[in-house]
Amino acid sequence: MHPIEFKKKWQLTYDELSLVLGYEGDYTVRSWGTNGRHKRNPQNVVYVACRLLDEKWSTQGKLVHSYL
Repeated sequence: MHPIEFKKKWQLTYDELSLVLGYEGDYTVRSWGTNGRHKRNPQNVVYVACRLLDEKWSTQGKLVHSYL
């Protein structure tokens, strides 16, 4: 699952998304959702993390805290 789709599905802020994915700041996370010169693509491990978090939150409920 793309991190921006995960963010929208669970109604997370960029700060919350960066927290649960283990990023110190939200610059990288924000760059996944932009177009233009500063656009970046997430690493494959981020797709896996989002899918696993989605499965976990779907069964156990949403918890926003750092998993790292």
